[in-house]
Amino acid sequence: MTNAFQILGIEPRLVLSDETLRDLFREAGKQAHPDAGGGDGEFAALREAFAVVSSPSRRLRHWLELRGTPGDVRGTIEGSLMEVFSEVGAVTQQAESVIRKRDEAKSVLVRAMTEGETQICREAVEKAISKVESLITRECAFFPEWENSGEPDVEAASKAVRNLAFLEKWRTGLRGCYARMV
Repeated sequence: MTNAFQILGIEPRLVLSDETLRDLFREAGKQAHPDAGGGDGEFAALREAFAVVSSPSRRLRHWLELRGTPGDVRGTIEGSLMEVFSEVGAVTQQAESVIRKRDEAKSVLVRAMTEGETQICREAVEKAISKVESLITRECAFFPEWENSGEPDVEAASKAVRNLAFLEKWRTGLRGCYARMV
């Protein structure tokens, strides 16, 4: 098994800031990038390691695997997240509808007439992104405890992996909608 943390030059840990991860990637990239004497495969491995460690769900899963306790990452998500899923789905559908209207507008006037609806929809998407990000933060709140414990609760960590994977997917989808509405 490839150790993504080792590729980035750090000990396996759960608590990492985005800034720290970017700095680690830049530093490791100075040697691994093909323009700096590294190989394409070496830089591809570095990019994949960064992708694993920068995703809370993938980082937690990888951390558990390295500890020899992969857990069961398949299964259902927490019940309260199903409510959020409904909200995210509704906001995404609304955004896709507004985007379609804007894309199909034949004139500048018609496009301008959709701007009010677009702004309201953008605000709804921003609110949904904020809600999803706060849930990701909530799931990650256990990282310090698990990192410091001798034996993390594998069942709870596996549940967190599942929840985080869905939340990250929803956040990516919402951000994509938002970017297309700007």
